[in-house]
Amino acid sequence: MELKQHRIMIALVAFILIQPLVDVLTTASILYTSLPLTIGVVIRLAYMAIMAGWIVHAATKSKRAKYYLFYLVGFAALVFVNFGMNMVIKEPFLIVEEITFYTKAVYFHVLFFGFLLLLESLRESGSDHKQMLINYLLIVSGMISAVFVIAQITGTSLTNYARSKEGWTGWFYAGNEIGATMAILLPITAIYAVYKSTTLKKAVVHWIPFIFLSISMLALGTKVGYAGIAIVLATVFIGSIIMLFMKGGQDDRQIVKANALFSPILLAVLIVVTPFTPVFGNMFAHFDILGISFDSTSVELDEFGEEIPPEEDTGPLFTGEQIENLVFSSREQYKMDYQSQFEAAPVMQKLFGMGYAGNYEMPERHKQLKMIEMDFHDWFYAFGILGFLYMMAPILYFSGKYVWQFIKDLQNRFNYFGMLTGIAFLIGIGIAYTAGHVLTAPGVSIYLAFLLAVLVVTSNEESDPKRHLNK
Repeated sequence: MELKQHRIMIALVAFILIQPLVDVLTTASILYTSLPLTIGVVIRLAYMAIMAGWIVHAATKSKRAKYYLFYLVGFAALVFVNFGMNMVIKEPFLIVEEITFYTKAVYFHVLFFGFLLLLESLRESGSDHKQMLINYLLIVSGMISAVFVIAQITGTSLTNYARSKEGWTGWFYAGNEIGATMAILLPITAIYAVYKSTTLKKAVVHWIPFIFLSISMLALGTKVGYAGIAIVLATVFIGSIIMLFMKGGQDDRQIVKANALFSPILLAVLIVVTPFTPVFGNMFAHFDILGISFDSTSVELDEFGEEIPPEEDTGPLFTGEQIENLVFSSREQYKMDYQSQFEAAPVMQKLFGMGYAGNYEMPERHKQLKMIEMDFHDWFYAFGILGFLYMMAPILYFSGKYVWQFIKDLQNRFNYFGMLTGIAFLIGIGIAYTAGHVLTAPGVSIYLAFLLAVLVVTSNEESDPKRHLNK
């Protein structure tokens, strides 16, 4: 491989390192300029175009790249049909908003196939894609943590909520997006920590990046952040216990023992500090909004001054609707509205989608149209039955193949790297389903695309019978 081409590929992958800077510059352009396009939009559009160009270039030399290109061409055809059809059917049709949405929707797929080709080529040249994932995302997480700390110290942090709830986003404009980003990055910081923690003393030092990112996630005040921390720590603890009783090619037992002891300590600390975190107060604020009260009923006295026994309440503490609202934060109501639109839509829209924001009416001035903010639902209603299946196909195929190969060779693949990268991907997919702002947000989907590409390349490498001969 030519040195120049190798450097180009490294640079394309290393673009992920500047994402926090791009996000901060985006915040500045939104708050302090009146430009029609933010800096982040311009930079990320340019990067997607370069990635698409790389895929076309690779397709001239690689049969596999040709398959990826054919898929993307088919995707482009579906988008073209969707756009043309909705331009005719929808009245009004906000062309700028529609195009913006399509661009965000295709971002994940273009970057995933681009990263996949890059990492496959780099692996063949001897580059360590696993270490690349850990190093790059550890640097990114450190940059995000630093922004949160500096913003809090200087009193310049943006707030995550307009009223009734508490939380801060540092210098990042979109709270949901930076929250999803940190939740995906957190397991990767844990990978760095667990492999460096040969003793409890070393664990205290090497878990610091994880702890700082966790503090930033707690400052955000979201359920996603809190749940992400708990899931990662529980995964390390349970996984360590399992590995202590397993035989095979797992991680060093000294490392496993240290993490089996240290991870529950951090989990206990999380439980202790919970009442003092923004998410704790925000949950009670959400209860108040829903009319849920945990206060005991007031005591009533009869005419003789005797206490009247309260009537027995046989109803449930939470209704199904209240639980759904607590989990999805009113997104379920938007989903019902979209479902009504979908049922009333013509057959062509059922097959190819209703485009951005459904069959909307002209919004009021300075008001944006509302998406459901649950990515898979937004994909389904925007791209229809055929489009949704087409978009889901690579995610289901590659992730399903990874899970199958992982289970088939569980004895050798059950290690911290396999567990935590898998958890990172599942967290990303879980947030996409429940809270959105992952697969429809380029600033977040880039991390998930990179992560899935690493998982695929790692799985292929470990399944290669010749891998031991190549070492």
